[in-house]
Amino acid sequence: MPDCSVPSPDLVDQHLTAPHLPAACLGFDGSLARRLARAKARLDRLERDTGSRDLAALGAARIEFTQASRAVADDLIARGLDVSGD
Repeated sequence: MPDCSVPSPDLVDQHLTAPHLPAACLGFDGSLARRLARAKARLDRLERDTGSRDLAALGAARIEFTQASRAVADDLIARGLDVSGD
């Protein structure tokens, strides 16, 4: 897993600032990260492949991406991410 330390202040477009997140949320479960990345890559590949539109595979990829996203969110909430502002 890549280094999750706070980036250099020289970088631009930092949308997420560390003070708003508990330390436990800065690096979540590696297996969940891999699952989410694999699901996103597969979904992107299927969405780009306009030549052979397999709608069943595309639907399954969308479901897996949704489930992987939810698993990551569940893990972050379980680690203490404050979601009470919603």
